[in-house]
Amino acid sequence: MAQQIETLLTPIEAAAILKVKPNTLAKWRVTAEGPAFIRVRRSVRYSSREIARFIDRQTRSSTSKM
Repeated sequence: MAQQIETLLTPIEAAAILKVKPNTLAKWRVTAEGPAFIRVRRSVRYSSREIARFIDRQTRSSTSKM
């Protein structure tokens, strides 16, 4: 059975989707606040699936549940 290869995004592409600056993603990597990332040698990549999961985890139905 062949596995589907998911799309890997550069930090610039991921930042554009999340509407934040690439520098914000860099800070989140240090503090473990942002989406999980993949390191390919010296390059950082984000899976499109993990970006979607990160967005889902940020979704709130009330400000009292923060």
